[in-house]
Amino acid sequence: MRLSTSTNILFSRPGGRTVPLKETLSMAKEAGFDRFDMCFYDWVLPGSPFLTEGWRDWIEDTAMEMRRLGVSFGQCHAHFYDFLSSGLSEEEKRYQQELVLRSIECCAVLGAEVCVTHPETVRETACLVGNSRRANYEYFSRLIEDAGRFGIKLAIENMCDYSMAPIRKYCSSPEELVDLIDALHTPEIGICWDFEHGEIMKQDQREALLHIGRRLMATHVSDTHSSTDASLMHIMPYFGDMKWEIIMKTLKEIGYQGDFSFEAHNFANRLPDEVLPTALRLSYEIGRYLLTIGEADAG
Repeated sequence: MRLSTSTNILFSRPGGRTVPLKETLSMAKEAGFDRFDMCFYDWVLPGSPFLTEGWRDWIEDTAMEMRRLGVSFGQCHAHFYDFLSSGLSEEEKRYQQELVLRSIECCAVLGAEVCVTHPETVRETACLVGNSRRANYEYFSRLIEDAGRFGIKLAIENMCDYSMAPIRKYCSSPEELVDLIDALHTPEIGICWDFEHGEIMKQDQREALLHIGRRLMATHVSDTHSSTDASLMHIMPYFGDMKWEIIMKTLKEIGYQGDFSFEAHNFANRLPDEVLPTALRLSYEIGRYLLTIGEADAG
């Protein structure tokens, strides 16, 4: 495994300021990180260079800074939208899908290998699982081909239900996620396991990882104090309630070799600028410690 952090670790600041991408890379590199996960969820906000005609210049400039700093991008998070929503016009779906493909192309420019994306749910039906499975199979069959043009693999993320309860989300269980990946049946697609989503769904993390096994291609690493309050989610491991020793030993047991990537933007986004270097260094040290758990067992 290789320690990584999402670029969202330093995106949102008190007072509404956002941190430029190159500044995030520089500060996180100073703290010890040399591997990054590009988060396009942040870069679809109004005013983002990603949304302009100059998007390619922006991402190529970022790639130049990446090389200057001597860092790399492994997994990334593609732009996503509810491609199964009945409330989106065909024009809006075309625009959103264009941004999905643009984000995948940007990840390729950065030298990334895997793009994480989300499954969606057919809501207006009595057969939620069956109809959602068919619709996701059709969507991702096409997206695999599109991503393949850029040499990018896809990792579908496990979901959690809290944002749309009492309606449940498709692929909030490892069983549904594994079933979808096996149906798509190509090495170009796998699973991103979001540990916090698993915790919110009260799942046995060890059993989930054992069931996923070789299909695991990426991770989202964060802790939580809540299953319903988003402000208490996406914090660093050991700042929440999860049992990380079991998780780390199981990752090594199944032979996972991908990125162990923090997605913990609520860890630092309320802190004053003056303590950010210390906070980033702490997050790096937590990550390095986690990777040592289970080394003796794995050896």
